[in-house]
Order: sequence, then C-alpha cells, then structure tokens
Amino acid sequence: MTRTNRSVRALVAAALPALLLCGCGGADSGDSSGPSAEALKTDATAYANALADHDYPAAYQTRSARCRLTLNQDDFAASMGQKYDGRDLHTKPAEITVTTSGETGQVTTKNFDAKASEDNPKPVKWSFIDGKWQFDNC
Repeated sequence: MTRTNRSVRALVAAALPALLLCGCGGADSGDSSGPSAEALKTDATAYANALADHDYPAAYQTRSARCRLTLNQDDFAASMGQKYDGRDLHTKPAEITVTTSGETGQVTTKNFDAKASEDNPKPVKWSFIDGKWQFDNC
C-alpha cells in the first residue's frame, strides 16, 4: 500500500506542472476560442471594417509576418488606397463567409457598392498563428 501511495504521489507531482500550465494559459495565449470559424469571422470582419474605414495601417496589422515580408505597410496602404478610396462600403456592410480546417481558413468577402464587381470573388487564405487569425494570402 505504501508503495502504491508513493507511486501515485510521484505521478501527481510529475503531472502537476503540466496541469498548471494548461490551466493558466488563457491570458497570454491569444484568442481563447482557438482556431474556430467564429473567431476567423470576427477577425475577417475587423479587416473588412478597417478597409471600409480606409484605415489601411490597421488592415496591414492583420497580415501574417510572411505577408509583411512581401509588402511593406506603405506599399500596402498605397495599393489598398487605389482599390478602396472613394468607395462607400458602409451603406451595406460586406458579407463575409468563412471555412476552417484546423489552423487554416478561407475567407470570401462580398461587397455591395458600385465597384463591387471589380473585387476578386475568390476565397483568400488566413492562418491561425500565435493564437490569432492572420491574413496569409500572399
């Protein structure tokens, strides 16, 4: 019996640090909902709203580090300005459709303004990186 108690205590002592780490990760681990479709839709909507507000630096912040290496913030802002300046995307908000598979997502955004037909209707890739969804279509 004593041998069993020691074995149980040893197992509990070995497992305790791992259990504590799992239980305390919420505050610093990013999005607590994980790579869910709901979280992706929230982040994709924030991206679409930043574009609608012509806040291109905020939209740029949603890009993955890999995408930031391919295009700096100034060039991104200039490109988005050519595409979205003068467009009223607030009259009817974008329709955003998402699908997820693990830590990869696809986002389709449909705008309804006069220039909506010029938008690319194909889904774009997002990835769940460092606890949050990031635009990763570069």
